[in-house]
Amino acid sequence: MDYEKASHKFQHRKQQLTLKKETVIERVSRRYNAIEIPKDDISDLVNDDQLEYDAIFCCLKIDDVALLNSLFTPSELDDFEWEIQDNKRKNRRYRYANQKEADYNQLILDEMEGRRIDIILESLDGTYITGFLVRNQSEVIGSYLYALVGGAHFADPVVKNLVIRARELTEEEVEESYRDYLDDLVRWGHI
Repeated sequence: MDYEKASHKFQHRKQQLTLKKETVIERVSRRYNAIEIPKDDISDLVNDDQLEYDAIFCCLKIDDVALLNSLFTPSELDDFEWEIQDNKRKNRRYRYANQKEADYNQLILDEMEGRRIDIILESLDGTYITGFLVRNQSEVIGSYLYALVGGAHFADPVVKNLVIRARELTEEEVEESYRDYLDDLVRWGHI
């Protein structure tokens, strides 16, 4: 890909490509039939080292199995099948202290076996999405999200500095992230 040409296109469209968090949520929800869930439902987020827990403002769940199967790569589908077979072989039985614990264990199992994706969104500035997680990983959804949120990371100097400091990024990592963002913009037809 011609990154110089893609960067030039981004610079001319950066105003339209810098999306506020509400716009991103609306687009993701509509495209993937995602529904908002309380962040407390994903109880291990408090220990996550990739996002700041207090800055997590929205969690979305995608659990439409037919839709999910169209969103996973063949490699991801193979990984899920391996997990399903491994879990069947182990045939584990658990006892739970309460319903919340049982629900959380089912959430993790559904993520591991490809029946559910959780999207966790962070905003360090209250306006733009500064970080996100896609659990269990879907390369397609991760790419789409980055095409939506990356504009603020590279067009707004304040957001860019917040992200660099929060993630402790080197200049090389910022350049690599920018190239990844340009790839995603092209992939989704935004430039």
